[in-house]
Amino acid sequence: MAVTGPVGRAEERPESNSRDRRGFSPLVWGIAWTSLFSDWSYEMLLPVLPFFLVYVLAAPIVVVALVEGVAVFAQAIIQPVSSAIVRTVPGRWRGGLAGYASTTIAHGLLALASSWPVVFALRVGAWLGRGWRQPIKKTILARASSKEAAGGSFGLEQAFDSIGAVLGTAVAVVLVLSEGLAGSARTIFALSVIPGAIAVAVFARRVREPPEALPTVTTGSAPGSPGPLPPQFRWFLVAATLFGLGFFNILLAVLNIGEGVQVSNPLGGGLNESDAVVVALLVYLLYNLVYAGASLPAGRLADRRPGVRSIAVAYALFLPVDALLIAETGLAGAVALMVGAGLQIALLDVIESTWISRAVPPEQAARAFAWFGALRGLGTLVGSVLVGVVWEWISVPLAFGLSATFVLAAVVVLFTRVARTPAAPSLPA
Repeated sequence: MAVTGPVGRAEERPESNSRDRRGFSPLVWGIAWTSLFSDWSYEMLLPVLPFFLVYVLAAPIVVVALVEGVAVFAQAIIQPVSSAIVRTVPGRWRGGLAGYASTTIAHGLLALASSWPVVFALRVGAWLGRGWRQPIKKTILARASSKEAAGGSFGLEQAFDSIGAVLGTAVAVVLVLSEGLAGSARTIFALSVIPGAIAVAVFARRVREPPEALPTVTTGSAPGSPGPLPPQFRWFLVAATLFGLGFFNILLAVLNIGEGVQVSNPLGGGLNESDAVVVALLVYLLYNLVYAGASLPAGRLADRRPGVRSIAVAYALFLPVDALLIAETGLAGAVALMVGAGLQIALLDVIESTWISRAVPPEQAARAFAWFGALRGLGTLVGSVLVGVVWEWISVPLAFGLSATFVLAAVVVLFTRVARTPAAPSLPA
């Protein structure tokens, strides 16, 4: 199939309605491959960045929390703007292309950073690009899938995303082992541009918006400018925000593991900073392996059980992560922590995305994903900074105890408000 571009030129577009024997369209596969290379790019540098900030640039731990928290919030707050573009501008898939490109460029420039404020600015810029593309990507993915198979499509994309994370972390481990943290960090940042550029190329070649999706708005009363979001979904936003307050950035746990390993020295002998970073990266690699392996089964589960109770289970699975961090159980506990966190995030991402795609009318999907991302990001910003401040100036157990309290509050709201509020008319409960 071909579409006419803005200058009258015919553009190739992958057929969005055809499905392979697994039920996935070419658009779904295009987004999946894009996610693999994109995650490969930034997962090369993300687990190294906290140690680069603390050990190379001598930043306090609270700066790590601030950098990652504000980056996630920036990603979230730009999503309502991107959502408006999704609803109103023809050829909006190009906004996704710009988002992938800007993230790659900003992360590559980290190789030149000589102070934590520069890192802060580049990380925020990179995640603004990621936030810009997220509603576009998720809406195309939802519209390219049938409602019955949406969980499988989100699971496939997440599986490829996490395979990229495994590859990126593995590259980082090899480079830190060979050159040490100080010698390899900037090389890792610069090399991350290569898979990022491949992601941009794959998206440009293989992804277009489905012809039946993303209606264009021409007046304020058009379908793309719908009324209020359903009451059940609005209560879900409350729960998602509370969970975000407890859902600190996983990189804080990786930093905690690295510092704990250096103090306890479970491997024996001399253990310098680079050795501790390698151990922490290997544990983080395990997290990504579990995440990758659990994503497709999580997608199938989301198609079979897409309800609020499944989201509550995904939220509650974060409580053992907090418990292990509070207990400070050493390397064995760190391994258990990352296995649990990998299972939890695999289930969480797919279950939430699938439920949102079913809980709102199609014309509200982009706005729903944008508000969800913005409020979750706001919660994660506050939660990450709160954990960092309490960790730095009071105690580690109290920091992660506060996290668990917010997670429990989110589970309560899911059961007492979201589950008891009727679904929107004509939509599944």
